[in-house]
Amino acid sequence: MAGWIVIALWIPANFGGVPQPAFQHVRSAESPIRTLVADGYARSPTVRALVDRVEQMSCVVYVATAVKLSQGMRGALLHTAVGRDEMPVLRVLIRANLGRDEAIAVIAHELQHVIEAIEHAAAGGRVQMSAVFGELDDTTRGGTIRKYETDAAIEVTTRVRDELRRGDQFRRTRKS
Repeated sequence: MAGWIVIALWIPANFGGVPQPAFQHVRSAESPIRTLVADGYARSPTVRALVDRVEQMSCVVYVATAVKLSQGMRGALLHTAVGRDEMPVLRVLIRANLGRDEAIAVIAHELQHVIEAIEHAAAGGRVQMSAVFGELDDTTRGGTIRKYETDAAIEVTTRVRDELRRGDQFRRTRKS
């Protein structure tokens, strides 16, 4: 094998003290994001249900951080899907300076949007985010702002924050 250098990348199954489940459809190139998803999966039944649902869907979601998002957003599902029609690749961005629990809640919020987009996509067609969320969020109809929101995603954010907070209170109580 002269002339070849082989570099192996090994990520421990318990990186950063948080078990790293092997998700196939929810991915990130950033280990802190993978740790957040794993932590949310372990601590929040809602995050677990969302990730499990996305894992069953015909899509791949890449989650990455961004230093700044437009319009003061904390997270965003980008409105361009790439890949094959039968397996679109979606991209979620979350603001890099969020606290741990808030980042988990924002990831959950954006995964809810992923589910909404995939479930409402036209059968056999490309995922058209603007068309899907234009239907789901009637507050943006007729406007030029391309920031969409749904009641379901807002409710998910609140629920995940509550679950994470209750879990922390439970852990503090047990230690006392």
